[in-house]
Amino acid sequence: MIKKAFPGHPSTEDMTPERVLADVRECGVTTVFNMVFPIKEHETEKLNEFSREIGQTYDNVVPFGSLHADTPRKDEVAQRCLVEYGLAGIKLHPYVQGFEAFSPVFEPLYRKLNELRRPLLAHTGFDVFYNQSQDLDYLRGILERYPEMPVVLVHSLFPRFRLAGELMGEHENLYLDMTNVISAVRFYRDSPPERWSTEVDAAAMADNIDYFFDVLERYSHRTMFGTDHPAGMGSPRQIYADFDSFDFDPVISANLLGNTARGFLRKCCVREG
Repeated sequence: MIKKAFPGHPSTEDMTPERVLADVRECGVTTVFNMVFPIKEHETEKLNEFSREIGQTYDNVVPFGSLHADTPRKDEVAQRCLVEYGLAGIKLHPYVQGFEAFSPVFEPLYRKLNELRRPLLAHTGFDVFYNQSQDLDYLRGILERYPEMPVVLVHSLFPRFRLAGELMGEHENLYLDMTNVISAVRFYRDSPPERWSTEVDAAAMADNIDYFFDVLERYSHRTMFGTDHPAGMGSPRQIYADFDSFDFDPVISANLLGNTARGFLRKCCVREG
């Protein structure tokens, strides 16, 4: 999919962990999050074992687990990932995995994460790119019912920055992730209008662009940024160049480029003791 959207993208199908880490290390990155998500239910356990092995092999990789909508005993899978395997949290990518992440199907997972006070990371936004949508009303309910479960809105509901800001104001355990968002906003800012209709939801962007900056000013201490390498919107160098082009306030930059992530790991991803 990334090659279809960006034919000149530098990533290849034979990318290795060593090459991925080398690419981001050139940009000054010291620690990375490793995300997995099974496309089919039977892939769940193997991918979680792979994530555990990656974390054990590379001391600068923070591994996350995942599961599928069809995975039975979701609470037990989460318990195994977080307690036995030592993974940091659970990541879902509903558009790619082919299900709705914010739904009753995942209530056992939410309950377990709330009990353990461990994070749920869920892809949100980029509806035009994926030609799909999400149940954001159910998301509101999840945030209200499970206040001890940290939630990271990966891609910050792009481009619904107004809603993202509202939810951040209501839930102190909610975090935003600006991965790919910075590059998408830069694309909107710099590209000719005739390209907006095919690549970006131009009407939604026009309604939300001011809230993008407002969210960063108010909540950078709960907002993170990453490259999504090797599936981001270009090479790591290009993605960081997009970030630098905004000349953010130094406090905002420091938070997005590391401070928030370090605080998130300490608060949300480390077991007591």
